[in-house]
Amino acid sequence: MSIQIKIAFCTKCKGYYSSTTADKKNNNHPDIIDHFLYHGEPWFTLDHHTFDRHKNFENLEVRTLSLDEHKENDHLYCHCEKKARVEKKVYMYELKKTEKTESTNEFIEKHEVDTDIYFRDLYYTYNTFHGMGSSHHKNAGIGLRN
Repeated sequence: MSIQIKIAFCTKCKGYYSSTTADKKNNNHPDIIDHFLYHGEPWFTLDHHTFDRHKNFENLEVRTLSLDEHKENDHLYCHCEKKARVEKKVYMYELKKTEKTESTNEFIEKHEVDTDIYFRDLYYTYNTFHGMGSSHHKNAGIGLRN
């Protein structure tokens, strides 16, 4: 039975940036411990959270190989500088179906959500009661007990 490991390969230099076991129950296997002690922490990790952080860098492709296949080319390290992969977030909220709009779901960019009348009104209401200092506002409750 061959032990499977996950490897994050660099798409630029074809070396590998990080690797870990595919199944956590194999972390105590003697071949895995030997491989870990041979390569060290950046190239082989027993912590799956560390590998998950590393695989989210740009120019990396994750593949699953057997440990024996990996040992053939395990000296090809990646020394490229890596940056975190940037993903654009899309914000969505449901609009009520009216006669003018046919669909109930519309994608709205973040700046459009921030300029929505509800959020502006909520912002102004919050600042009226909580945002200003007591010396600047009559609504602060200071002058009521004179």
